[in-house]
Amino acid sequence: MMFDRRRVPRDRRAAERTPAVFAVKKAFAGRISLCQAEDVGTSGITIRRPRGTIVPTHAEVSLSFSLPGSPEEISAKGVVINDGLDGGFRRTGVRFIALRPDHERLIAGYCRTAPRGK
Repeated sequence: MMFDRRRVPRDRRAAERTPAVFAVKKAFAGRISLCQAEDVGTSGITIRRPRGTIVPTHAEVSLSFSLPGSPEEISAKGVVINDGLDGGFRRTGVRFIALRPDHERLIAGYCRTAPRGK
């Protein structure tokens, strides 16, 4: 498969993601920040976060979040695929590299039943 830089990241993505809005805790370099999910899928998540810090591409991050309507806290390790400015925030794409099978099933179930929006 050829990599096409002219396409936006969500068009290059191989796996589908579902639009979502919920809180995400991100840990990187010993710092924890509160972020907001933009979309989620079994392969990864896009988060919006404050502009203050840059997270380098390929950096490993730890994430924890609860999907809307679920009391279960999902913990995942991921690698940053892209990070850039988006208005007054930063938009960071993360591919999951460690996700428990039961958490993967929870995300898959959410993606099947969540409203798609526009």
